[in-house]
Amino acid sequence: MPSDALASPIMQLILALPALFEARADETAAAPAPALAELIALAGAPAREPGGIAAILAAHYGVAKQMDWPLAPIRVAALGVPPGDAFWFAADPVIVEVGLTSAELAGIVDDLERAEADALLATLNAHFASDGLGFVAPQPDRFFVQASTSPRLSTVATRAALRRPLRPLLPQGPDAAIWRRWLSEIEMLLHEHPVNVDRERVGKAQVGSLWLSEGGTRPAAPREGSIATYASPGKNGIASALAAFAGASSRALPADFRAAKAEAGPVQSIVVALDRELDLISIERRWAAPARDALAAGSLESVRIVGEEAGDAIVWDARRPSLWHRIGGRFKARDLDAVLEAARNGA
Repeated sequence: MPSDALASPIMQLILALPALFEARADETAAAPAPALAELIALAGAPAREPGGIAAILAAHYGVAKQMDWPLAPIRVAALGVPPGDAFWFAADPVIVEVGLTSAELAGIVDDLERAEADALLATLNAHFASDGLGFVAPQPDRFFVQASTSPRLSTVATRAALRRPLRPLLPQGPDAAIWRRWLSEIEMLLHEHPVNVDRERVGKAQVGSLWLSEGGTRPAAPREGSIATYASPGKNGIASALAAFAGASSRALPADFRAAKAEAGPVQSIVVALDRELDLISIERRWAAPARDALAAGSLESVRIVGEEAGDAIVWDARRPSLWHRIGGRFKARDLDAVLEAARNGA
């Protein structure tokens, strides 16, 4: 028996790969990844879940869905703004392109300077003060809006709305009419705002609107769990915010899964949240291959790989087979492009 199997097994590794499908669409990223392909093939047909990676991770950390997954108050708390009992939306600054028949989100504005953000906030807060709305930006490109009452709304995550006609993706629910009107007012306020005039003059993307998502009130903290969270520093991603919500800070990414496992100690699960800048060769060497080996050795019970495609989470759950040595070779020749294409078309 491999010595690694003598320790108590970790129940699950969650490997979040937000740009997996995007990277494979790039011809420069067509590097072989046999271990990752093997894990995906072992898992079989994936599940497709709305809400993207953030929703999958939220459930893992004990967050219950409200009308939305209430990630905005969790994110704003992680950025140093006490959410209290108020209702919060994430309000991402977005680029809006208007075509002949419809408008769509062309991207997220992520290069605002602090002074630019403050000027936009001043305009928004002055206009909407009487409506009970308050806008904050703990970081220049991370806007949130606080409401004095809890609206009955469901929204679509920003990345799920990119490059799609906007009208059917606008907030839905009993309170949708007033919030849609406010979104129209936001667009008018921003249309010729001095910040946008200056940005256009120097060739920078203009903030055409704010996209609302992830609304809710901060849920009660979960019972103390046994999750070790690893995420790239400085990104303020959802995994780090959820780890803080659950009462444990995320840790910087170690050298590889073996190092993470040794550092984590006796936990039930390890969450590894990687950047969108996907280095597939590094992921194969540092995470997929060691995870496959740990699964084979019995020191890991399952591997959950979570990608994101068209705003949905694509989820594969690979478990240790009872006769690994018999069926392992069956998957060695699997091609990652082939299994991802099958997931894209059939998940």
